[in-house]
Amino acid sequence: MRKLVVFLGGVCLVGVVIVSYIYWGIFQKKINIGEKESVFFYIKTSDRFQDVIHNLNEQGIVSSGPFSWLADLRSFGGKNIYPGRYTFTHEMTYSDLVVFLRSGQIDEITITFNNVRTLEQLAKKVGGQIEATEREIRDELNNSSKYGYDKETFLSLFIPNTYKMFWNTTGEGFVKRMVKEHKKFWNKDRMKKAGKMNLTPVEVSTLASIVQSEQNKYSEEWPVIAGLYLNRLKKGIKLQSDPTVVYAWGDFTMKRVYFKHLKINSKYNTYMYNGLPPGPIRVPESRVIDAVLNYKKHSYLFMCAKPEFGGKHAFASTNAEHEKNARKYQAWLNKKNIN
Repeated sequence: MRKLVVFLGGVCLVGVVIVSYIYWGIFQKKINIGEKESVFFYIKTSDRFQDVIHNLNEQGIVSSGPFSWLADLRSFGGKNIYPGRYTFTHEMTYSDLVVFLRSGQIDEITITFNNVRTLEQLAKKVGGQIEATEREIRDELNNSSKYGYDKETFLSLFIPNTYKMFWNTTGEGFVKRMVKEHKKFWNKDRMKKAGKMNLTPVEVSTLASIVQSEQNKYSEEWPVIAGLYLNRLKKGIKLQSDPTVVYAWGDFTMKRVYFKHLKINSKYNTYMYNGLPPGPIRVPESRVIDAVLNYKKHSYLFMCAKPEFGGKHAFASTNAEHEKNARKYQAWLNKKNIN
């Protein structure tokens, strides 16, 4: 009888040890993220359960054997793999992590894009922030007609801002989101102002892209420059904007436009063609679009960079006054040997 009691006691002890190991060694075992408070973990749209386990193990967050056993026990896998970015904290246990992943508690991420001149640049900037690759986004941007635009006007769809979306957003998902944001931006008030200017939203964005390219430092000049170009448009005078010539050449490192550059036969060359170019020469900021919509009324028809004044412009109403300003600026360029 005594031996039986000892045997049963030993069995119970072994059972306690096993249960304790399972509870503390697996269920309550902390994930490993080193000394960090939190880390990001990404599950791709194409990932399957074994891929998730492999990546967790590869990053040293869990040991694949015990975690796989626990995941199977709690029915994690198969259809409840949710792609996206997850934030793991150092307090998480294996048990917490299974519940966390199984419930698909994915993060919203913040994406931004600014200083974008071409669709290719836009694809590159956005492609580094969401799951969709640069190539996948570029392929979607090449389908401008799908969204009612052509290649030249498609840049006007995109309004630089800070947007919240899920990391696993596709190229198509990104553009569709921008369509919604564009409609939201072009509210009744802005549409009314554009209508009074006899311009479409695309034309306003095109003009804003030129204004921002002419002046990217001093915002107080934006409504003045917008008014100047609107004066030229009303009078049928060519815009003669240097940034449009730079865009036509596609060389954004160009610091100075010479007469030889003005000979390029491109609809973007506003020294050669009347009116606005076919589309924006960059993605203009919303602040610049609003500055165009709230342009300043004046008599200026000419502008020239001021020498040694850090990016400000001298404005003129007559050609004689403008030529005087231009000579000062050209002399300064030559003195500084700026080519």
